[in-house]
Amino acid sequence: MEARSALETTLVETLALMRSQATATNLYVQEIRTTLSSFSNRMDKLEQNLGKMEEKLEKIDQKVDDRVSEVTAKISETQTTAATIMNRQQAWISEIRLISHYKVTEENNRHGQGYDSDLVTDGMFIQDRHVDNSMRTYVHTRARDRNNKIWIELGGVFRIHKIKIWNLRHCCQDQLVGSHIYADDKLIGTIIEALITYDFTLSDDDPTYASRITLHQPLAKHLHILELQVWGNGPFQRDDKFA
Repeated sequence: MEARSALETTLVETLALMRSQATATNLYVQEIRTTLSSFSNRMDKLEQNLGKMEEKLEKIDQKVDDRVSEVTAKISETQTTAATIMNRQQAWISEIRLISHYKVTEENNRHGQGYDSDLVTDGMFIQDRHVDNSMRTYVHTRARDRNNKIWIELGGVFRIHKIKIWNLRHCCQDQLVGSHIYADDKLIGTIIEALITYDFTLSDDDPTYASRITLHQPLAKHLHILELQVWGNGPFQRDDKFA
């Protein structure tokens, strides 16, 4: 009897323990279900948020595409405008014109009696012969010194295409022989014989840019001429020469 009673007691305790563990297991399972449900809700919210973000990203992509299209259109418009401006500039600079007329001039051996260097850019000529000193339109240095110079300040950087020198007509044409003509520091030509006019045409294969034209007589001679004419186009920036 005692053995049976002990067995029953053991079974009862075992059943009680199993019920307790079952209850605990049930509570744990319910907690897991609650946690999973919370995770599920969070996942649902996350999916909803991702969906909203995708919608926003699509809107942003659309705005970016629209903006890119606008910028592309502006760039195309700007390129068209730039091409038009460049064509106009090319058309403008293609005109070779007289760029020395009434420009500032100077000399290093001034005569001082109405033979000023400004007369080489005034556009006035003696067409036949010198009649009266009051009618003179030519520059004349003070003395037959070496290195007499007359120069024109063009007022900017120009591409030089042609330089023309009008010698005196009434006398002393040989005084110009030996003179050099410069565009800035570049030697353009040398006068080797007595003539009425001298034409120095510059090659297109070697463009010449200058802001000053100088007539230099290194020999001990007078320097006197009617006119010093310069044809070219511009002006240009020193670092933007495109003609």
